[in-house]
Amino acid sequence: MLQHAELANEIIIPSKIKQRKFGSRDKIGYMFGDIANDMFFALIGGYLMLFYTDIYGISAAAAGMILLVARVVDAIFDVVWGAFIDSRPVGPRGKFRPYLLFSAIPVTAFGVLTFTHFPVNESWKVIVASIAYIIWGLAYSTINIPYGSLASVMTSDPVERTSLSTFRTLGAILANVFIMVVAPIIIFGSGKSPSAQGFLTIAAICAVLANLFYFSSYKLTVERVQAARNAQRKINLAASLKGFFKNRALLGLMLASFGFLASFMTVNALTPYLFKDYFHAPQLIALSGLIGLASSFVAMPIISPLAKRYGKKETAVIGLVIAFIVNVLMYLLPITSPYVYMALNCISGFGMAFLNILVWALVSDCIDNQERITGNREEGTVYSVYSLVRKIGQAAAGGIGGFALVAVGYNSSLPSQSAEVASGIKSIITLVPALGALVALVSIYWIYDLTKKRLFELNAELTHIREQK
Repeated sequence: MLQHAELANEIIIPSKIKQRKFGSRDKIGYMFGDIANDMFFALIGGYLMLFYTDIYGISAAAAGMILLVARVVDAIFDVVWGAFIDSRPVGPRGKFRPYLLFSAIPVTAFGVLTFTHFPVNESWKVIVASIAYIIWGLAYSTINIPYGSLASVMTSDPVERTSLSTFRTLGAILANVFIMVVAPIIIFGSGKSPSAQGFLTIAAICAVLANLFYFSSYKLTVERVQAARNAQRKINLAASLKGFFKNRALLGLMLASFGFLASFMTVNALTPYLFKDYFHAPQLIALSGLIGLASSFVAMPIISPLAKRYGKKETAVIGLVIAFIVNVLMYLLPITSPYVYMALNCISGFGMAFLNILVWALVSDCIDNQERITGNREEGTVYSVYSLVRKIGQAAAGGIGGFALVAVGYNSSLPSQSAEVASGIKSIITLVPALGALVALVSIYWIYDLTKKRLFELNAELTHIREQK
């Protein structure tokens, strides 16, 4: 609990207000928030490309362009929305938590529309699909930016932040497990081709579940460490951006996340094609997803002890080295068995899980570092800029996936693809994550500078500054 202190236009939450201590309710509540977010995020990442090409009949190139444009649009919107949130006064229910209620229905409603097949003529297909997806992306930003910022105000303790990051990752895993297991059953049914009704049904199920989890997240979380403002504060976005370029840790993390996310989303988008056209076993899509996610479950118990002993940056580097080596081997080896692929992909996922589990704790540390640099606490703005880069990574993944399918000669009108096309898909789905792991490794090791020792010094500096105020 921060000591109360009165400033010119802001006050720290008074110590006389009784708040429960940080504990399991906060972790579970924060986990629920990411389950809600990832209901559609995972569904879109794994199946939207397939919905466009095989249901709407949109070309792979056009589908890739839709994904690219949509991500660029809401990436820009992220920064505007983050600055807007930072300019708002803190209400009685907190600053970030209310958005878990306000934005839940819009984001899930447009998620359903994104997977709705409208019977329009050929010239309108791309336009209708683009509008639905772009609006979903904007709605998603209105809830994801405050949700991501929430972690930095629930606790300032580094170990507790690591636990929040771990539980957020657990939430993402659980949502992905649901999508991996349930979505193929509903989308493909008993056949080998997806159905429009299947897509609409799984989207409706995700909408109902997401709303339940958003509400639960709101009820279980508490904002503790944020300065509460008496009035609205004008945000100088230009000054904030200037501070970002001085925040070496944030720059390193953004570049690492770009590499990781671009590769991760590309793999997600191409996995149905890999098992459908290369391994000729679409029934194994769910099993592949489960095995890949199992690697994160294996990594989760060891991440916190390693981070506590060696530091978060140092632990992430270990995992990225493993992921890079395994992905290079997967690219070079002539893998013909889906089970060999799944086994190696599990090891790769284990390595990437180190960064994926720790990333949200690293973001909170970057927010603290920004406060030290600029003297202002701007959780929403910092998180939105970080999110912008993640969205660009998603945009790149959409572009890579769509254009790569075109490059290898994929034709959705054919009942089956040639051996050359299938082999090209295998090459892309293994080379891209190898490059992504390399980018992330270089960025975390050489650019991100918040080592374990530096974090200790940073927390001491901020404590001293706040006490002086």
